[in-house]
Amino acid sequence: MRADGAREGLRQAMAWLHTWTGLVLGWLLFAIFLGGTFAFFKNELNLWSRPELHALPPAGPLSAAQLATYEDGIRRLAPQATSWRLSAPDDRHPQASVFYRNAPAAPGQRARFEQRWLDAEHGDAIPVRKTFGVGEYFYRFHFELRSAQQSKWILEGRWVVGLATLLMLVALLSGVVTHRRIFKDFFTFRPKSKATQRAWLDAHNLCGVLALPFYLVITFSGLMTMHSLYLPAPIDAAFGKQTAAYFGELSGDEVPRARARDGGAETPLPAIGAAGWDTILRDVHRRMPDGRIEGIGLQHEGGRTVVEFTPHDGDRLQYRGPRLFYDARTLTLIRRADNERPAAKTYGVLYGLHVARFADLPLRFVLAGLGLLGTAMIATGLVLWSVKRRADAERRKVGVGRGHRLVDALNIGAIAGMPIAMAAFCHATRWLPLDLTERPDGEIKVFFGVLALGFLAAALEARWRHLFVAGALAWAALPVMDAVGGWPFWEAGATVQAVNLGFVGIAALLAVLAWKCGPRAMPPRPGKSAKATADASGGGAAVSAVASSAALIGPQGGDAGRPATEGA
Repeated sequence: MRADGAREGLRQAMAWLHTWTGLVLGWLLFAIFLGGTFAFFKNELNLWSRPELHALPPAGPLSAAQLATYEDGIRRLAPQATSWRLSAPDDRHPQASVFYRNAPAAPGQRARFEQRWLDAEHGDAIPVRKTFGVGEYFYRFHFELRSAQQSKWILEGRWVVGLATLLMLVALLSGVVTHRRIFKDFFTFRPKSKATQRAWLDAHNLCGVLALPFYLVITFSGLMTMHSLYLPAPIDAAFGKQTAAYFGELSGDEVPRARARDGGAETPLPAIGAAGWDTILRDVHRRMPDGRIEGIGLQHEGGRTVVEFTPHDGDRLQYRGPRLFYDARTLTLIRRADNERPAAKTYGVLYGLHVARFADLPLRFVLAGLGLLGTAMIATGLVLWSVKRRADAERRKVGVGRGHRLVDALNIGAIAGMPIAMAAFCHATRWLPLDLTERPDGEIKVFFGVLALGFLAAALEARWRHLFVAGALAWAALPVMDAVGGWPFWEAGATVQAVNLGFVGIAALLAVLAWKCGPRAMPPRPGKSAKATADASGGGAAVSAVASSAALIGPQGGDAGRPATEGA
């Protein structure tokens, strides 16, 4: 019902829903989408974070002798380990890494997992700095808002992200209903429009319509990946307290993932040796002739020790392919786990679509481009809210309220401040002292501290261009830091050099944004000084280039971050 008492139509009601669901958590959605976009290159960014690995040659193919070398290294590294999992090297992961778990230090305590990288020649642990990893952190942040290495707020963060994702889905669906000309909007873009609001609306519509199927799939699949957290009642109704059986059935494994704690769970793992690995590998290759091996695990399961082989996720769309389990003593196959049931396969495909581990390099660039388009859609929508209400205030010849100024500041802090915080995290992985206690937590504190400074600067009336300049300098300094920081920059492989080139590209984009936000010389409008008009002209282009349209607003644009009556 409208304020004048007239009944609203469906489209008008959906327009209201679209506006407010997009605004309430839009700043958080921007950060989630941007973090998820970087996560498409998680392995490459993780490698960049550890310069100690840059000069090492890529490990060779996984063979029985190589597996025995790694096993010997793990036994020297963690002789009391009760389980370990080896990630085999590949084109994105040039060195083998191992996660292992020792027995608890004291009764009642939880055993902590440790990760190490292994030298392919001797199996020894490579001395690598303790870091969360750039790719791993952005990946974790985008679905659980990770605030510490061992965060106590992971579940709460996942709930917040789930709520934001649900609102994103509502905003997408209501936006489809709202747009009467959704197909025409695909081809409509008027960056030179005299009406600033029209230019921003075109940019928002274009970003939304261009990749609408991608947004719908990535949003719905993101909700599905954590369905057990958001919808526990159906699982409880079907399985009662045996929730482990549900997850076992979902993964196709008849033995629940919560392994039995008795039967030698506190005893060291047996050695298999080169001959044993050769026997198992020959059977694995016979049963999976066309598949690569991604992971090998050794763990206690009840009264026996089990070897688990996992195929490479890059070989299929469905997440978590068929796994083979062997008895570590008899070297015979125990079972094959595969989620072939329709419901489990549907879930696996949705999960696989979301994480996109099947994607090769060109496809990952396409997906990252779509992710950037999604962040631009969110950013242009947030700025459009301000532009539309400023225009309405000017028509009514009234000043803007505190709520409008708050949204302006939040727009600048979130949209222009997030890239600075991400660059600061990258710097922290290199410059924090290597002997710093809980060093990964220090990296995360740097990220949130710089992000808070961005919001503080926006509250103190910093302009779009100020933060974009700071972001451009921060990202441009990363390759320079790599070259002069004493790390083996020139010996690094193509992957690390490509990451540095990507940092340069981000810096260039932010520099273009800062330039577009600069003051423009314009003839004064009637009743306004030339200085006030020039000041009001600069910031309106702030996020337009994020939408890959640097010419969205030229001299005729208004400042998207401040009321038109305010100066620089």
